[in-house]
Amino acid sequence: MKNIIAAAVVLFGMAFATQANAHVGYRSLDVMNPFVASVTSDFGWFQGTEPTLGNSHDIRWFNFTLAEDSFVDIFVAATGAGTFPNFNGAGVQSASAPTFTSVGSLNVGFSLYSGLVPASSYENAPVNNFDSVNFNGLFNALGDTTMGNNGGQVNTIKYITSKNDSNSAYLPEYLTNYFLKAGEYTLAVGGASAPIYDTDGITLLNDGTYGIVAYLGVQSLAAAAAAVQPVPVPGAVWLFGSAMAGLIGFGRRKQLAA
Repeated sequence: MKNIIAAAVVLFGMAFATQANAHVGYRSLDVMNPFVASVTSDFGWFQGTEPTLGNSHDIRWFNFTLAEDSFVDIFVAATGAGTFPNFNGAGVQSASAPTFTSVGSLNVGFSLYSGLVPASSYENAPVNNFDSVNFNGLFNALGDTTMGNNGGQVNTIKYITSKNDSNSAYLPEYLTNYFLKAGEYTLAVGGASAPIYDTDGITLLNDGTYGIVAYLGVQSLAAAAAAVQPVPVPGAVWLFGSAMAGLIGFGRRKQLAA
């Protein structure tokens, strides 16, 4: 398994990114890894932990596929302030908006799910029964999430785990040597700060574009097993053991004879 610290160095040396958030559009870690993208607030993931749930437009959706049962490393961090190339989910740079500018760092959080929501899912799609008065969205950072699109496609992604341990804008979040079965997975990433409102109670002061980076390392069960195979014992050790057993037996026979 790749060392997580070494991975961090690689991640911060990369300069890839994505288009501005819209309806759910996955950024594939099977296509680009690590993958740098943008989110439109520093509170999108945090809202998914609230009873009102979160807005799918305020987080970034990544996906990956495991061909076999594997151990994985997942690493997520903020890029900090700067200007980055703007790539879509297929890894193609946007012609109309070739770059995006991150206004600063952010406290990141992520949730891991099995399965995928349909492409272009969003809160107000007819199949979602979205309550725009009582809910901010349908994204549940701490549980199963069901979403659909205008085409009537709908699916539930099953919650596995989530991470927001550092509570800092400058530290990454990660899982190491985490076992997952073969299949398709969703990684939802966003800002983990609480929304900050102006005195009018409506205007958000911590809205804006922030850069994030996600990295996936994969090791199959077969490779993991090969890495921990017992070291063959040299023949001399077996001979030494046999000799010791013979001496012990000889000593016992002498005691009995006495």
